[in-house]
Amino acid sequence: MKNKSRYIPRFDKSEIDKVHKKLNPQINRACNNNLLFSSGTQSYSGNYYGHSLKRSNLRNCTFDNANFDHTSFCGSILSNILFKANCKFESVYMEQSTLVDTIFEKGIHMENCNFSNSYIKNMSLDSSEIRGVYFDNCLLKECSFVDCKIRASMFDGAFLANCSIINCNMRNLNIEFATIQNCDLSGTTISYYQLPYIIGIFSNSNIKDTLCVGIHNTETIPMDQYLKNINDSIVYFTSLEEYFPLANLYYAKKENEIAYNCIFNGIDKALLNNDIRMVENFCVLGQTYELLSIKDIQKILKEVDMKIEKERYSSIYNLLLSKSYKLKGIVNLNQSKSKLEIVINTNIEAEQFDLVSMFCNDIDKIISKFLPDKVTTTYQLSHNSPFEIVLTCIGVTADLITIASPLYHYISKKMKKNIVITPELEEYIKTSNAMYMNSLNNQFDLFEQAIKGKKKSEYNDIIKEFRGKIITTASEQVSKDFALLVSQCSE
Repeated sequence: MKNKSRYIPRFDKSEIDKVHKKLNPQINRACNNNLLFSSGTQSYSGNYYGHSLKRSNLRNCTFDNANFDHTSFCGSILSNILFKANCKFESVYMEQSTLVDTIFEKGIHMENCNFSNSYIKNMSLDSSEIRGVYFDNCLLKECSFVDCKIRASMFDGAFLANCSIINCNMRNLNIEFATIQNCDLSGTTISYYQLPYIIGIFSNSNIKDTLCVGIHNTETIPMDQYLKNINDSIVYFTSLEEYFPLANLYYAKKENEIAYNCIFNGIDKALLNNDIRMVENFCVLGQTYELLSIKDIQKILKEVDMKIEKERYSSIYNLLLSKSYKLKGIVNLNQSKSKLEIVINTNIEAEQFDLVSMFCNDIDKIISKFLPDKVTTTYQLSHNSPFEIVLTCIGVTADLITIASPLYHYISKKMKKNIVITPELEEYIKTSNAMYMNSLNNQFDLFEQAIKGKKKSEYNDIIKEFRGKIITTASEQVSKDFALLVSQCSE
């Protein structure tokens, strides 16, 4: 959103050209530390053994007969790149990179490479062989692994959406706690003992009619036979008290109540072992299959906070705290909903944690009273003295607007007496909201124009785009109002 009050100096073209001539950067050097690749070159070859190509920014080019051996591309951006099959790809480090429209030509051999924590969209590794390659915690969208030989590789914690994983042998790799959504798994084989650790594997969104399950090195069974004999797997994992695969398996049997119980038993076990990451996996599983309600999520996050508070003076405290922040971020990651964030600076000292708990419980009661089971709330505590509380509400924008007023009134009652909301501030908020409502009205006029003359088959895309705009702008407006009302909580 444009804001005329955000002043940033601008420079005319003559001054820009003068500086560019003086610096002579040759290529765009913003977030690009690479000196080997020149602007305008469309094809590269050569020996890059041991080279540090970190933070390269490459677009629209081809690598032909290039040797990438012990080469680092960490933090790089690669867009519309073709790697020919004659390229050597061994011990290449691509962590925390962005790859878009990247094609590895059929027949390429990739070994001991690391793409961890990268964003990868529309990448093709068809008819290739990858061995010892890490895709853990990657976001892979619309990628193709057709007829791909995958050996001793890792997809742990990855999110695969709209990918084609066809005719692949995936028995000899780690894919536990990966999420698979709207993927085509036709003709692919997954290990019997890893299958129930995959989040979303039993969702109807995935094409898995011809998916095979590998029991031993050579023996496979079709998916329908696996489901027919699913009790064998349930008995096996029950004997090991492995609640994560059990939750998945009972969901596949449509026994959701038992699946729900397995999730909470697993979370209790994880908390006993200070395993916040495993709590995160259970939450993602429960949200994916819609087994966990908003109240359930709130209860889990409170238990995590209480567990961490008990470890306040232990050596693992900071580690647990860091993992809990990641957990809350993952739980709140829902693109179809909006977020309202309120920062509350308190005068509650570290030893008065019970007062913080009471304050958060009061807010939960207010939200439950107005909108039961419709809004998720999480609390991030600074754990400094005095406490700072960051309240995050996740829900449909209309619901967030509904609870905004009662939340503000409650918080305002807790404010110190010397904190005053000035008439000027109240008037500014009133005027700002009126302007937003006017712009919203104009958006509806534009929507009417957009659907005129369109086929019904085109309505979904138009409505989706319009809905996204409304959610985004309304969420920004509500968040802006509350940013002006940062309050001082006092007991």
